[in-house]
Amino acid sequence: MEVRKRSAEILYELEKKEAYLNILLRNRLPSYDLSVNEKHLITELVYGVTRWRDTLDFIWRKYVKKDNLSLYAKVLLRLVVYHVYFIRNTILPIVINEIVEIAKEKAPKEIKLINAVARRIIENRNNLDLNSFPEYLKYGIPDFILDEWDDYLGTAEKIKIASWSNRPQRFSVRVNTLKTNKEDLKKELIKRSIDVEDGYLVDQALIVKNGFFLENLDLFREGYFIVQSEASMLPALILNPKPGEKVIDLCSAPGLKSTHMAELMKNEGKIVSVDINKNRLKLVEENAKRLGVKIIETLNIDATSIPESFNGIFDKVLLDAPCTGLGVLSHKPEIKWRLTKDQIYENSKLQIKLLEKAGKLVKRGGKILYSTCTLTWSENEGVVLSFLQNNTNFILERFSYRYEEFNGIFRVLPYKYKTDGFFISLLSREY
Repeated sequence: MEVRKRSAEILYELEKKEAYLNILLRNRLPSYDLSVNEKHLITELVYGVTRWRDTLDFIWRKYVKKDNLSLYAKVLLRLVVYHVYFIRNTILPIVINEIVEIAKEKAPKEIKLINAVARRIIENRNNLDLNSFPEYLKYGIPDFILDEWDDYLGTAEKIKIASWSNRPQRFSVRVNTLKTNKEDLKKELIKRSIDVEDGYLVDQALIVKNGFFLENLDLFREGYFIVQSEASMLPALILNPKPGEKVIDLCSAPGLKSTHMAELMKNEGKIVSVDINKNRLKLVEENAKRLGVKIIETLNIDATSIPESFNGIFDKVLLDAPCTGLGVLSHKPEIKWRLTKDQIYENSKLQIKLLEKAGKLVKRGGKILYSTCTLTWSENEGVVLSFLQNNTNFILERFSYRYEEFNGIFRVLPYKYKTDGFFISLLSREY
C-alpha cells in the first residue's frame, strides 16, 4: 500500500501546488524506505497518471453522476483507471483494496463512492476501446496542442510526436571532457552498477538505462558528468565556441549549456552567463565549480536590459529562450495541462525581444545560436524570420551535423532523434 499511497501524495501535491514532477520525485523518493523496484513503480505511476490525466478522468467520470469530488478522490480514481488500462499483470482486487484504505485517510467522506466507481470500472474494462476515443483523449494531449503540431509539421508528424511524448523518458548524461573521457566514465559507472550505452545523437553523451539519484554518485559530486538530454547538448555543439573566444549565454540557468561551451573552449576564453533569477543563477556557479569550469562570469539581470556597453563585443551568443516546452513532455508531462494557447503567442513576443538583444551583442562576423525546447511555428521559425526581416545584416548560417546538412535551421523531432524535441537556428552577422 505504501507505493500507491506515496504516489497519490505526489500526484496531489503536483496539482495542488502546481509543482514540477521531476523535482517532486527528486525531493521525495530518497526519503522513502522502499526498494529500488518500488521506487521505480512510484515513478511509473506518477508519470503515467500525469501523462494520461484527461483520458483517465474521462473514463471514471462515466460512472459519476455529479463531478464534485475532492482532488484526492480524483487522484485515487485516476490511479484505479491507470492500473486497469495501462499496467499489465495487475492484481486488480489488491489495487482496489489498497485504494480504499488510502481513501480512509485522504478522502474519508468519499470512500463508498470511490469503492463503487472503482469496481464498476473493473467490471466494464473490456467494453471500452481506447483507440475509439477522440484524438485528444487517445493521445492524452489537449486539442490546441495537437492542432498546433498539425499546422506546423503535418498530421503524420503530429501523431508520431504525440506517441513519443507518452513514452518513458530516456536519461542521458554529458561527459565532462575537462576531467575524463567517455570510455573511462562508462567503465566507472558500470563499476557502480549503472548500466549505460553510447548516446544516439551526441558523442559526448551516455544513455543511462537504470539507476536512481545519479546526483548522489561520487562521480557526479566530483564533476565527471552532468545530467542533460542529448537535444540540450546540440546548441553548444552547433554554435561551436573556440578556445579564447568571448561568449554570452543569455538565459543560462542552470548552466548546462554554459558549462558545455566552457568544455568545448577547453577552459580558455570568457563566458558571461546571464539570468534574471538570482537563485537559479547560483546553480550556474555551483555546476561550474563542480565541473572545474573557470571561465564563467555570472550576471544577474534581465537579458533585455543588458547595458549598451556590452554591444558588439561577443564572438558568439547563445539564446536558449524561455518557451512552452512542448518538446519535453516525456519528462515534464504536467506542462500540457497548464499551458494555454495564448501563452504560445505571448512567449514569441519575449523571444523576439531577446533575439533582438542578441543581435546587438554579437560582433561583426560573429554568430548567434537561437534555440527552444518546443515545437511551435510562432516560437521557432516565426521568431527567426521576424528577426531577419528587421535585421538585414544577419543571415541564416548553413551548418552540418552528423552527416546532415541544414540551411540554418534544425528541427530536432523527438521520435526521429530519440531525445527531446528542440528547435535550433544558427545566424551570422555579416556587417
